[in-house]
Amino acid sequence: MSNYNSGIVNVGTPGTSNTDYHSRRLFNFSDRVADLAPEESPFFVYLSKVAKVPTDDPQFRFLEDRSKISMTDRSFLLAGSHSIPASGSSLTYTVDASDGSQDWLMKGMVFAVGYEENNSPETIIVRIESAPVDNGDTTSFVGKTISAIDGAETGADNTSCQVIGTSFGEGSGAPDVFSQELEDDFGFTQIFKTACEMSNTARATRYRGYEDEFQRIWNLKLREHKVDIERAMLFGQRASVGGIQYSEGIAGHIIKNGTAVVNDAALSYSSGAPYFRSSTASQLTYDRLLSDFEVVYDPARGGGDSKLALASLPVITFFNKLGADAFLNTTMQAGTSTDVNDVSNLRYNLSEKQGSYGHRILSVDTIHGQMNLVKEPLFRGHASGFLCMVDLDHVAYRPLVGNGVNRDTQIMTNVQSADEDLRKDMIMTEAGLEVSLPETHYLINLEGV
Repeated sequence: MSNYNSGIVNVGTPGTSNTDYHSRRLFNFSDRVADLAPEESPFFVYLSKVAKVPTDDPQFRFLEDRSKISMTDRSFLLAGSHSIPASGSSLTYTVDASDGSQDWLMKGMVFAVGYEENNSPETIIVRIESAPVDNGDTTSFVGKTISAIDGAETGADNTSCQVIGTSFGEGSGAPDVFSQELEDDFGFTQIFKTACEMSNTARATRYRGYEDEFQRIWNLKLREHKVDIERAMLFGQRASVGGIQYSEGIAGHIIKNGTAVVNDAALSYSSGAPYFRSSTASQLTYDRLLSDFEVVYDPARGGGDSKLALASLPVITFFNKLGADAFLNTTMQAGTSTDVNDVSNLRYNLSEKQGSYGHRILSVDTIHGQMNLVKEPLFRGHASGFLCMVDLDHVAYRPLVGNGVNRDTQIMTNVQSADEDLRKDMIMTEAGLEVSLPETHYLINLEGV
């Protein structure tokens, strides 16, 4: 006999109770999945809470603004040796443009030539007198010496020059103008799927410990799905192969696009390139970190003064233990000298605090910026020595949301075939990671752990 419903059809098969969902239905779980066992996936939790930016295109694009960097560091190098004349005289200057155009130089700019004599700085001041000419690998212009301590000097090849402003005569006209375009990059969303399946016989069976085995498995599958997203956004590398898209991962991006600095060598800035260091325990001291932070936290580079540092369990231990080959021990040894006033081993500032989303945080506070270490349990195996410093202002979790359709984490019930005597549900997410201004992120590999 047929079953009929009067009025509005509610959730469930027509004519049956709504205590169990027999029809296919979507449940939006996007704002709750990050709250499941947050200690298992700290990066995903922070992305979901503070850096979620939906996109309406599976190949999303974003802009990168480096104008702040350019304005702060208006320096250039001389191309070849220059016999700089005394004050009031002019010379045609040729500057190196092989690493980027120097079209931003303008008539009226004043620059300082970083001249040294007997290792002592004797800065020479020069004003640009003609409109610079772009010659490809070089840029040339006429410059007039404004001030020179000892008269004529020789500026060697690759001598560094720094623009220190502009200077114009009374009643002069408007200067030339230059501007820097915003750069752009792109990322892919990735489709994540996790299935939960159980026969109806098993669902009807009452078990010890957990009476409803299906609910227990559901909890595990939701956490498994969340951890899969975390892994992709840690280790993934942007790609589209065979019609399948792969999201960027923060550590994967740094490893692919950065060059590892080894031993005790210093970090250096390169536009668009992330920082990457591989060091032994004896090399990774507070002084080494402080020197690195001078570069990583440089306000001219566009990054913030506080970074989330995802650390493997061995790295967290390294920062906390006191024995040999530990951070505190090697720092103290590095700061030891015969000088009774040597207090370099007391400069570090470590403190513990409770994070906003259920994580314990070890904070390393320096004059340059703060590093907030959080345990990342997925950094194991080949990544057991990883410490990944992420600038949360320049990463974003990008779920696909458009045309009224939300592809962020959702549960699709009863996806089994019609003739199967079982229950099969699926968890699905389509999202990607945006990594902008790579030079604001830093990966350290602690060797031998």
